[in-house]
Amino acid sequence: MKNLDLDILRKKLDDRLTSTEEEKINLWLESSADNREYFKRMKSYHEKPLEDLSLESVPNTTDLFMKRLNRKSRISIYHKVLQYAAVIVLPLMIGAGLWWYTNAQMEQQLAEQTRIIEQEENNSTVLITSTGKTYELESGIEQAVVEDEGVKIRKYLRAGLKYEKPEVKNQKIAYNTLRTSNRNDYQVELSDGTVVYLNCNSELRYPISFGEGDRRVELRGEAFFDVTKTGKRFTVEVNDMEVEVLGTRFNVMAYDDENSIQTTLVSGKVKVAVNENGIRKSLTLKPGDQASWCHENGTLESKIVNTDLYTSWIDGYFRFENQRLEDVMRNIARWYDVRVFYQNPELKDKRLTGKLHKVDDFKVISSMIEKISGIEIDKNKKAVVISMRK
Repeated sequence: MKNLDLDILRKKLDDRLTSTEEEKINLWLESSADNREYFKRMKSYHEKPLEDLSLESVPNTTDLFMKRLNRKSRISIYHKVLQYAAVIVLPLMIGAGLWWYTNAQMEQQLAEQTRIIEQEENNSTVLITSTGKTYELESGIEQAVVEDEGVKIRKYLRAGLKYEKPEVKNQKIAYNTLRTSNRNDYQVELSDGTVVYLNCNSELRYPISFGEGDRRVELRGEAFFDVTKTGKRFTVEVNDMEVEVLGTRFNVMAYDDENSIQTTLVSGKVKVAVNENGIRKSLTLKPGDQASWCHENGTLESKIVNTDLYTSWIDGYFRFENQRLEDVMRNIARWYDVRVFYQNPELKDKRLTGKLHKVDDFKVISSMIEKISGIEIDKNKKAVVISMRK
C-alpha cells in the first residue's frame, strides 16, 4: 500500500477516477506483484453480494472486531462492509456499545493496521551504498536515488537502477550492493553499460564506477548478465568460482541450497575457472553450453542445454522440461518463501514439463503442478507437503 492513498483505491473500485488518479494507480499496480494481488483481493470483496460477507460474530468493541479479522482481509473488506453500515453493521455496533467510534477514528485505526502490515510484509529490494545507507526500491515511482562518490544513480519504473558514467574517473573504488528478497527480481545497469538481472533472494556487489583495471563483481544467488564490450575483462566471482568474459550474455546460478554452481552461456564466449586445493581448473564455453561446478565431488564439467530453460525467469516464468519434481519445487519454494516436505521420497524423482507464470499466487501454481503430475500439494502457512493423489 506504499505511496497510494486509500481514497484512490476506493474511487477505482467505484469507477470514479480522474485521469491523473488513473495514472497513479496504474503505476502502483505495475510496480509489484504484491500490489496487484492486494487490489485483486480488494476488488473481489467489493464485488461480492452482501450475503457472502461474513458478519456472524461481531465483538463487543471495534478494537476486537478489527483484531479478529484476518490481517490482510480486514483492510480489503472494511470499505465493502462500510457501504452497508447503516443497514447491518451500525445497529450491531450500537448494540455492542460501539456507537462512540466516529468515521475518523475508524480511518485512523485502518491506517495503523496498514502500517503494521507494511512492516510485516517488507520484502523490498534494497540498495546499500558505499556509506552503508540503505534504500528501498519498491515504491513504483521514478526517482533520483542517490549520488555516491560522484556517480549519479537513478531508479526507473521498468528499467530498474541505472548508474551514470562519471565525468571524472574516481581513484577510489567504492562498492554498492543490490539485494532482492522472495518474489522480487530486479534490473540494474552498471556504469559501463552492462545490464544485470538479479533473481529473487540474491545479492550483487559491484563498483559504482569501474577503474582502469578489469571489471569485477560478486554474486550470491542467481543473475543474468548482458555484458558491454569495453576491451577489459568482466569477471563474476561466485564462491570459489570465477566467470571471465569480454562481452557476452550468460546466466549464473549459485544459490546456497543447490548442489552445484551453473553458468549458462547464451551468446559470446566465457571462461569458467575454479580453485580446488590450490589446483586451478577451467573450461571455455561456447553459446548453448552450461558449466557445472559441484562442491561435493569437486567436478567441473560442461554440457549442451536449451538456454531458454535457464533464463526464462527474466521474462517472468518458471520453465522446466523433463525436470525432477524436487528441482522444480526448489525454484518455486525459493520464489514464494516456503519449505517443501515429501510424504514419500520417491516423489522427488517424478519428471515434469511445463511453463508457469511467476506473478500467479502459490495456489494457482500448485494447482497447475497437481494437474500435470498426479500429486497433491497441501500448504499450511510456509510449510508445503507433497503426497500422491488419493
